[in-house]
Amino acid sequence: MSSIEQLKSEAAALEAKAHAQGHPMKHCDALEQIARNHGYDSWRACRAILGDPVSAISTPLPEKRSINAIEMKRYNSKEWNFALDIPARWNTFPAVPTNSPNEVIRFASHESGVHLSIIFRNPYDPEQGQQAFIDVVKTYLIKGGFGNFVQAETTIGSLVVPTLDFDRPDDKLGTWSVRHYFVFYGTLAYVVSFATNRWQAMLGLFDRMAKTFVVDVEATSSSPAP
Repeated sequence: MSSIEQLKSEAAALEAKAHAQGHPMKHCDALEQIARNHGYDSWRACRAILGDPVSAISTPLPEKRSINAIEMKRYNSKEWNFALDIPARWNTFPAVPTNSPNEVIRFASHESGVHLSIIFRNPYDPEQGQQAFIDVVKTYLIKGGFGNFVQAETTIGSLVVPTLDFDRPDDKLGTWSVRHYFVFYGTLAYVVSFATNRWQAMLGLFDRMAKTFVVDVEATSSSPAP
């Protein structure tokens, strides 16, 4: 039995023991507790270190056809100078300044989990460089209890876009996982953020949404504002 399978077995035993004692425990909570018992920050970090490619908490990633079949709608903000596609069944909500003064809009859904997208619009000094900006964001996130940072790159159109994955445990949601896409545009830095408690199931959809993001709406999109 592999190390990861051994930990999964311990989590199942812990879950059964809690149930027998009249204190039912969610499987995801048992996994988190076992990971911490063995010195890991979270179950996600444990999987990454031990080489388990499949989430034991989240549902399997939908097939590509399912992701592409989700009906989308165009959100076009002339006020904040950006546009992107969001699922047609998601709803738009006002910014929450207490979360960040740079938040301008958020989109959310509670269907089959808890899913959130937030757009941040930040001032940016190109002379300081992209990595310095990302490091400041990471410092802020660490203060908020996030960890397990993984930085990478992707493309949105012709742009090479840095990404940052991170998470933190949540008493109600299990693991709250987030990906930031950093889109630098002159003296602005847009952070296109996606968060969910069903990471593997949603990651493909999040990437599809992010790749529709454009800045300078007047020049790149004629879609009417909602």
